[in-house]
Amino acid sequence: MSGLTSLQIQAMVRDMDTSMRRHKATKRVAPTLFRERVAEENKVLYEVFPTIFEMHIEGKLDQTFFDMLKLRMKIEKGEMTEDEASRAIGQKLFDRYVAPVVGNTPAEPQEKPLSYEEYYKQFNNQDSST
Repeated sequence: MSGLTSLQIQAMVRDMDTSMRRHKATKRVAPTLFRERVAEENKVLYEVFPTIFEMHIEGKLDQTFFDMLKLRMKIEKGEMTEDEASRAIGQKLFDRYVAPVVGNTPAEPQEKPLSYEEYYKQFNNQDSST
């Protein structure tokens, strides 16, 4: 595990959002150049967390990412061990992907995870109402 906190990782992902918006026009005409510029502006995320970088640039981050960050924050606060967090996320992924296939339906119906954009939209709406 890197020495970065969950909040630092989330901040880097938000910075990457800004980079992707800044180079949006480039993406349409020169996707390779777009990728290079975003990677250059987000070196730490690109080098230390390449999977997060790849998923985000491909638009594949969803609520699962934020669930994992929340678990990491609980580990950082000493509220949970890495083993407990690993089991929690493993169970969630099992319930979502494996249980329906093997006919072992989870205890509660699984909702489709929010997309990255949906998650932030919901988060921002909660902030403005408080």
